[in-house]
Amino acid sequence: MPLLRDARPGKVAGADRRNNHRGDTGREPTATAIETTAGSGGNDSGGVAWSAKKLGAVAKAVAATVVVDKQTMARAHKDAKNDRVMYARNQQYKYNKEPVTGGQPITVEQAKALRLTVFGACDTPPRGEWLRTGFVFRDPEKELSYGLRARRNGTRGMLSAIQGYILKHLLFTSVNNACMKPSKQQQLDALCKSLTEILWKVGENEKVIVCLPQEKSYVPHSLNYFQDNVTEKLHLFEMTNIEDLEIFLKRYLHLFQDDPGPGSLLLLYSSVLTRGLSKIMSDLMDEKVYLISSAEEGSICIVTLMLTGRATPNLHNGIVNIGDEHHYAIPHYGILARSEVGLLVHYEEASVPVQITQIPGSRLKTPSYPIWITCTKGHYGVLFNTNRELLRNHLAERRWEGASVQWTGVKNAVN
Repeated sequence: MPLLRDARPGKVAGADRRNNHRGDTGREPTATAIETTAGSGGNDSGGVAWSAKKLGAVAKAVAATVVVDKQTMARAHKDAKNDRVMYARNQQYKYNKEPVTGGQPITVEQAKALRLTVFGACDTPPRGEWLRTGFVFRDPEKELSYGLRARRNGTRGMLSAIQGYILKHLLFTSVNNACMKPSKQQQLDALCKSLTEILWKVGENEKVIVCLPQEKSYVPHSLNYFQDNVTEKLHLFEMTNIEDLEIFLKRYLHLFQDDPGPGSLLLLYSSVLTRGLSKIMSDLMDEKVYLISSAEEGSICIVTLMLTGRATPNLHNGIVNIGDEHHYAIPHYGILARSEVGLLVHYEEASVPVQITQIPGSRLKTPSYPIWITCTKGHYGVLFNTNRELLRNHLAERRWEGASVQWTGVKNAVN
């Protein structure tokens, strides 16, 4: 009996110790079992009690360590949620690419009349450069970043006129005056304001018609009409407020900037429809003449349309009546008001003298801003000065510090 009594508690204590080692509940069975055994064991009670206390302290320390580890892990998980790493994103601009919606589809009659007025024919392919030339700036915040990329083709004259308005907004009307190295956003803002101002001037500050292409074609290909993938897909949008016009152009500015893309043709079409087909033909003063001539870098009529709102080939001031003894005097309408951006022309030497109507008058020679479109023997460029006082004070006329000439993207100093 004593052996049995002594053996059973020993076994119980051993089992309890094994269960505690396996990580049973958070109780302390090991210490309780050993104390029970010590009470029954007699002589070794002191050593067993000391071991029980030691093991109990170890068990408490382990349990406390587990609790601390759980709290630390929970706190670290919470901190990981709260302390998020913010990575830099790509710079977002206010001009997004949106699909064209709404508008009035172009009719067959409008498409044919538009091609006849601009290109002189609608049954042959138009000049290809107008279908693949957009308004593309040079890299921002660098040398010549204020300039558009202009190739030597028929669109160069119109691009030069737009360049003049862009310089006006970058140098004299923007918040940061004399911005010669504009950022991407400043480039887009200047282009949008320039297109808005040009179209609003063509529309005589009353109404503008903007042409934008969509996917559907409204004019079939035939013997009388050669599809160009732009004209027959146009939708017409009418604007009667300059603020609405600027917002609208800002929304679809990407269509004018696509390269290759028909941005230059879209602006020309919009200007022609805004002015009116009949008025454009009246400005040209010849039914056999169309807007896009055979000139290498574009017709002077397109430049005057962009600068003054009228596609006139006459550069003199006001109205001049020209006739002789065999013909009645015919009024020739020139520049009716002072232009904000000027125009200077140098013709090739020829046996036939230059007519008085082809010589720029003072309204083009002395514009509101010191910016001139130059045409030298048919080649276009831009001449400008950052000092607006140049045109306000005759004493400043000889001070040309900082002036620049832009020829095919090359900047040359002028003394």
